Amino acid sequence: MQKNRALHVSFVAGATLAALTLSGCAGANPSDGAADGDKVTLTFANADPAETWAKVIDAFEKEHPDIHVKQLNIPYAQYTSTINQRLGGGGGGIDVMVVDAGGAAMDWTNRGFLADLSNLKDDAVAAAVSESMVTAREVDGVLRAIEPWTTSQFLYYNTDLLEAAGVEPPSSEPSEPWTYEELTQAAREVKEAGVTEYPFLFDQWDSYYQLQMVGRSAGGGDGIDEEGVVDFSNAGWQKALTWYHSLFEEGLSPRGITNDKNGALFQNGKAAFMISGPWGVAVNGAGDINWGVAPAPYFEGGEAATSTDSWGVGIAEKTENREAADEFLRYLTIDPTGNAESAEVAGITPTNKDAYAEYAERVSAVAGEASAPFGAIMEYQLQNNAVHRPIVVGYSVFEPGANLMFSDIRNGSDPAERAAQADKEITAQIERLK
Repeated sequence: MQKNRALHVSFVAGATLAALTLSGCAGANPSDGAADGDKVTLTFANADPAETWAKVIDAFEKEHPDIHVKQLNIPYAQYTSTINQRLGGGGGGIDVMVVDAGGAAMDWTNRGFLADLSNLKDDAVAAAVSESMVTAREVDGVLRAIEPWTTSQFLYYNTDLLEAAGVEPPSSEPSEPWTYEELTQAAREVKEAGVTEYPFLFDQWDSYYQLQMVGRSAGGGDGIDEEGVVDFSNAGWQKALTWYHSLFEEGLSPRGITNDKNGALFQNGKAAFMISGPWGVAVNGAGDINWGVAPAPYFEGGEAATSTDSWGVGIAEKTENREAADEFLRYLTIDPTGNAESAEVAGITPTNKDAYAEYAERVSAVAGEASAPFGAIMEYQLQNNAVHRPIVVGYSVFEPGANLMFSDIRNGSDPAERAAQADKEITAQIERLK
């Protein structure tokens, strides 16, 4: 899997987190074929390895002996096209499916693929760590998917490198994040001290998933409006993109380093700062370094903003097994035991507040004092400044187009000129989709 995929990166690195912090991860393999007797068979389409969902499916079937869940595991690269083909052809025998963050919920709602989940909304909101992680999956005010997992962003730092450079570490208090200006100045001091080759890393270069929060904090919005008009040329996004461009121009961040190398560089003591997700706790804890964790930065005078989201799960509009599908979705997302089981093998953050509390306590203890602030930081960010990917027309072309723009800017393109090009080209692509 590519680590810069906006949605699915958390599963990749989360597998490491599961190995370090979670126990009992060996779930049973899903059974094949139709269920026997009077059992209802649900077909659950997803883009994960079968073992990711096996534990929670096995537990659900034990609690619901009249329901059998059969997985349909589709490679990520073919997932959207396969769902479009099967459900567009009259139903495709799919009852429940994972739904990507961003515009997938709108696209599949417009195509008539996703059922109305309003009957589950109140319970979902009551059970969730934050209301926004539920309402972010609404289309025109109607709930179309519910997230079993979530993510956030953190500023990790190497305490020994900062001490060697004479830099005071950032606060771990959730409500007192550094500004990007403070982070930049600290990275400059690290560079001037010559204590490491890599003062600052993003875990995912050129990724809208991680950089959306930078534009939002600068006042630029999401870079796209509800009508599918792209605007990276506004003052806020220009501030964010100019800052991003300057990191590489000044040598504070490296060109030519791919996303799969960033975690290892930090883990091995080669970087002073890194913005990364929850999986950073396990990655850093596996290294022989002294490190700490702080809340994600924001721009001075701007709003605090932290990128979030993961898979949602929806029910097919044409399912013939709606009652059983509701039970399965409720178990995955609203039931605290089921939600914890759904996240356990993936090693990712559960969305149910009770399951989250147990997860946060466990992960915060992984590396003693270094990881201790993790749970409080993440909960605060999820409740106060989480930034969800926009549910807009044309998101399927918007995100890759934005990622390409970020890459060009990292490699030297002028932010204003490249943003104007992206605005024109991506908006035209969205118009053609309409």
